[in-house]
Amino acid sequence: MLKQKSLIKNLLTVSFALGLTACANTEGLESSIASLSNKVDSLSSEVSELQTQHESISEEAQAAKMAAEQAAESAANANERIDNVVASYKK
Repeated sequence: MLKQKSLIKNLLTVSFALGLTACANTEGLESSIASLSNKVDSLSSEVSELQTQHESISEEAQAAKMAAEQAAESAANANERIDNVVASYKK
C-alpha cells in the first residue's frame, strides 16, 4: 500500500511537471523578449540623444559663463576709466 502511494505520488509529480512544460508558451515568451529588446534599444537611443544634448548644453553654458566674465571685466574697466575721468575734473 505504501509503495502504491509513493508510486502514485511520483506519477502525479511527473505528470504535473509535464503539464507545466506543455503549457509553456514559447511563442509568447519569444514575443515578450523581442518586445523588451525593442524597448531596450529605444531607451539606449534616447539615452544617447540625451547625452548629446547634455554635451551641447554644457558647451553653451560654458560659453555663456565666459561671456559673462568678459562682460564683468569690461564693466569693471569702464567704471575705472569713468572714476579716473571724474577724479581729474575734481582737481
